[in-house]
Amino acid sequence: MRVTEAEQQSGSLTAEHLTEALRTFRDVGYVVFENVYSPEFIAEVRTAYDKQMKAYIASRGGINAMDGKTFGKNHIGFFPQMFAPIADTQIVAHPLAVQMMTHLLGKDFHSSFFHTNTALPGSGYQPIHRDTQPLFDRSELGTATPVYTLVLNIPLCDFTLENGSTEVWTGTHLVVDDPDDKRPLEERAALLPSTRTNIPVGSLVLRDMRMWHRGVPNNSRTSRTMFALVYHRHWIADETISIPQTTWDTWGDAARHIYRKNQIIPDADHRARRWAHE
Repeated sequence: MRVTEAEQQSGSLTAEHLTEALRTFRDVGYVVFENVYSPEFIAEVRTAYDKQMKAYIASRGGINAMDGKTFGKNHIGFFPQMFAPIADTQIVAHPLAVQMMTHLLGKDFHSSFFHTNTALPGSGYQPIHRDTQPLFDRSELGTATPVYTLVLNIPLCDFTLENGSTEVWTGTHLVVDDPDDKRPLEERAALLPSTRTNIPVGSLVLRDMRMWHRGVPNNSRTSRTMFALVYHRHWIADETISIPQTTWDTWGDAARHIYRKNQIIPDADHRARRWAHE
């Protein structure tokens, strides 16, 4: 869905577009909004992000030392420090995303997960996976629940077939697993059609985290990077993060409400979250 200039300026989807977007998300498992961010803003964010990613890779001993310890060959997921412009309010609480998530998750949804995914040149296939399991399996409930956790992806470049646009299996967020079915997802997915999320830079994507998906090889010469910010219904718990005071001070009411369950600390004390295995 391409956001109009009027929607971009007002920070609100029209009633018609909102209905269409909600229907698409619930039926398909994800929805794309194009023409959300200006090229200049994304370029500024990308420059700051690349600097942090370079420092992160160096801190882990270089990309070769990270082999087998990442999200797949040359596929890196890490938590950047939450300073501007990376943690700009447009990233954590863009009004169009907030409008959608309020309808999908309820007005008191929250977030404690500020993350990124980068497929470097030469990256390989990830296993097909869900980011979140269904709340109940088929032995307890024969139909899928409404969404309770979703991810906001913001690409920092065009996503193309060449550079490894994410492969997804639409509708699988509604699949209720049979506990007696021990087949791997790769075997189950082979019977279903998939699609690639080819998305222009300046877009944002909302995806139900139960959807089957995987990262695929980046055959280009440049890295393919996106934000991956997770949002929950109010009753879902998550590990909290620290937010630097300077960043918090620049955020509006919407961002502060969404990140209300985290710790606000002096800038000098802020450390990015790390995975337990790091």
